[in-house]
Formats: sequence, structure tokens, C-alpha cells
Amino acid sequence: MSKTNLFQTSLICPGEFTMTYELVPGQGIGGRQVERLLTFAEQAKTDGRIKALSITDNPGGHPALAPVAIGSELLRIGIEPLIHFSLKDKNRNQVASHIFLYQRLQMHSLLVMGGDFPKSDYYGQAKPVFDLDTIQTLQLMQDIKNGCYQSSSGKDSKSAVFLALFKGCVVSPFKITEPEQVWQYAKLLDKVRAGADFIITQLGFDIKKFAELMTFARQENINLPILANVFIPSLPVARAMAAGWVPGVVLAEALITRMNKEATSGNRQARLDRAAALIVKIKKLGYQGVHIGGNDLDFADLRYVMDTVEAVENGKKSLRVLCDFPIKSCWYFYPASSGNTVRAQPVRLTPGTAPGTVKIHNLIHHMLFSEQSVFGRVFGRFCLFCAKGKTRTALLRITEQCLKRLFFNCRMCGDCTLTKSAYLCPQSGCPKQLVNGPCGGSRKGNCEVYPDRPCFWVRVYKRLDPQTTLAKLTDAAALPPKDWALKNTSSWINYFSRKK
Repeated sequence: MSKTNLFQTSLICPGEFTMTYELVPGQGIGGRQVERLLTFAEQAKTDGRIKALSITDNPGGHPALAPVAIGSELLRIGIEPLIHFSLKDKNRNQVASHIFLYQRLQMHSLLVMGGDFPKSDYYGQAKPVFDLDTIQTLQLMQDIKNGCYQSSSGKDSKSAVFLALFKGCVVSPFKITEPEQVWQYAKLLDKVRAGADFIITQLGFDIKKFAELMTFARQENINLPILANVFIPSLPVARAMAAGWVPGVVLAEALITRMNKEATSGNRQARLDRAAALIVKIKKLGYQGVHIGGNDLDFADLRYVMDTVEAVENGKKSLRVLCDFPIKSCWYFYPASSGNTVRAQPVRLTPGTAPGTVKIHNLIHHMLFSEQSVFGRVFGRFCLFCAKGKTRTALLRITEQCLKRLFFNCRMCGDCTLTKSAYLCPQSGCPKQLVNGPCGGSRKGNCEVYPDRPCFWVRVYKRLDPQTTLAKLTDAAALPPKDWALKNTSSWINYFSRKK
């Protein structure tokens, strides 16, 4: 029998402010680090204010103790595990298998994320997977939850009904450039449409960016609970984040300067007070909770933060500590009005600043692949004619490969999505081969994996029609997972034969 999910109950309870905390397992099966995590969990259970403990899944792209191990211990202790469900090293079979495993073990809360690109480890670079993206995985979870998971036989598995599945997604309101931020909000809408039940933000220290997300959620009628990420870094970790060593995270130099001064004066408590002050402001913005994390912290530190928040709200204590550290020259989705408030009307977007040859490709695509075009009808019949003979199929495939490799650096996946990405190929241009928009790992417009290159989806944004709006970015259904049985086949034949 399924037990009550106290984390879910807290999140959906009107007026309740939910707090979670992030645990980071290390390598190995035990030792002091695991004992420290379990001691922390037992103290959190006794305290009662933390509703779930999240468990990271190979953070930073390095192998670590699988989250199911700590999750099982948390269930024994009596506190809800919030499992980080990353996709970097799982194909779709493994994704489904892990969903079944977590449901069997009654670990119902899963936070879906792409995950950090795998780093070099045993005998070199691990092979990244990213078979499904976050949107596709959320849709898969929703299908499983509704009892309509489609198996390889094409039949729906009606026996696999999981009513307790509680799935979350991640969004970053802290992106610095317009393309990155617009894509984050576009993907958030797709994740909500795919069945996300709650949202957790990336970490940041810009109050106006926190406010923006809430304004955006209200405007787009997103009625899901949203938790703000409140991270409490040590000075070395903050420096690493500011230097770009943590994917998707950008910290202001002003914060590093302040933390240097605090370290010089020996004020270790300052970062805890800063976290408490940030939580107080976040509650006033209307967030349903906070997702707290940090390094070199024990439960006494977390208890101090929670006690300080309560004391400030009850008027028993005042905090004179700065917790707002915006990035200079940062782009905002909404224009500023006064202080940290934002106007309800978003700024005008400026996609299409580098359109390249998109118009020419659109014209050719319409001529050859539209039923309304004479050329399209003729070309379609020709492709179907070629499909009836092995030699003709091979010649057509070679022709397609040569042309598309020349113009698009095509990898012949057999399921072409060029029209969805402004005629840039995600199979060759994006290290994670994402087809439904970017991951959250970009930094200042550059790729997580290759920091000296612009993010693939930033390039796509700059090639879009200048009249593109956020609504147009999300008006079409998200692309389904690729069928890898089509790899090295002709996407032209597959298109006209309706294989894809």
C-alpha cells in the first residue's frame, strides 16, 4: 500500500511553506560521508520542518553512489526522498526501468533533469546518452501514471498504473542573455504541458529574477507549486561557480567580494544570515517553498537558518545583510519598474538577428516537401518509387547524405528535424543532441560542454523569424523521441512513407 507523500501534501496545502534540503552522495558505498548524510536526515526528521531530502544523481558528471541507496535509508528513517532523475546516462529503457524501480520502492517524488555532461573518468570520457530529454521523460512518466505506457509491441500496458508518481522539473530564471532566458521559459511551458507537478529553480541571488519567474507563472496560468533554490556556498565553491566550473550557474563578482571580506573577518555566520534573508524575501514573492542546498553544512547550520527566518517573520529579529546580487548587463524578460518589482508586460523579443540562409532553406523545403507544391508531389512520388528497390534506395540515401552533410553537417539520423531548429542540425551541433530546446547548462550564451562555442540553441534563436514570440515557440507539440531504428536510412523516404 502506498504511504502518504508528506512532501506532496505540504506543497499542495494552501498557505504552507515547504522546505527541502539537498544531499550529495559521494563515491563509495559507505564511510563518514554516508554516515554524515544519514545523521543529517535523522535530525531533519526529528525537527520536522524539512518535508523532503533531495538526493543528487551523479552531479558534475562524475559517478557517485546511486540515489536509490540513500533514498532507501531515508524511507527507513521516515522522511520523503526527492530523487534527482537525470538523463545523461540512461536510454529510454533504463529510464522506464528506473521509474518502475522507484515506484516499487515507494519513492514517489522524482525531479527530472537532463544532468551535467559526463566527465572523464574510468579510462577516459564516458559516453553521454541523453536518449530522452526532460520534456519527453515527463510525458513518459505521465503516460505511465495514466496507465497508457506504450511498449515495444505497440500495445498499451494497462497494468502499470502509478497514481502516486509526483514529478518535478527545473527552470533557470537567472540566464544572462535573451536567447537563453526565452528558451528556459519556453521549455518550462512545454514541461508543464508534458505533466510536471512542481517546479524548482536553478540557484541564484538576483531578487528581480526570482520575482520575474513568479510574474511569468501568473501570466501563463502556471498553477503548479514553485520552490526557489537557496544555495549556501562556501567561499571556494562560490569562487568555482563564479569561474564557470558549475554548469548553468553564474554568480556576481559583488557576492564573491563580499564573501572574501566575510572570510577575512572570520564571519562564518554571514552566509547563513544571507540565506535566511533570501528566504524571507522569497516567501514575500509568493513562492510555495524553498529548496535549500550548500556545502560544509551540518543540521545545526540549517536549523539556525530556519530559526532565523521564523524570528524575522515574528518580529523578534532583524537582518541587516545584503542578499541581492544581480549580474551586471543581465537581460530581463520584464522591464524594471522600481526596486525589485517587475512590470506585467514583457519586453519585445529580438530573435532573428542572424538569419543566415533560413529563407532559402524554407523556400526549398516548401517546394520539395509540401503537398501544395507540384514539385513536392512529384518529389514525394519519386522518393516512394526509390523506396521500392534496394539499389534506388541506396542511391537516394547517398545523394541525401552528400547534400545534407555539405549544407547541414547531417548525421543521417533518418528522422530529420531541421525545420524545427532553423536548419541547424542538433545531432551534429548540440553535444547532448537535444531537439526540444537547450539544457540549463549554458553560461553567458556559451555551451556547457564547449565553453568557447555559442550554445547551439542560442544560434537557433538568432536564426528564427524576427516576428517569433514566446507563444509561437511553444504553439507546436514537443518533438517525440527519435526512433533509432531509422538511423542511416533516408529521412526523405521516411517522411513520404509516413514512418516519421
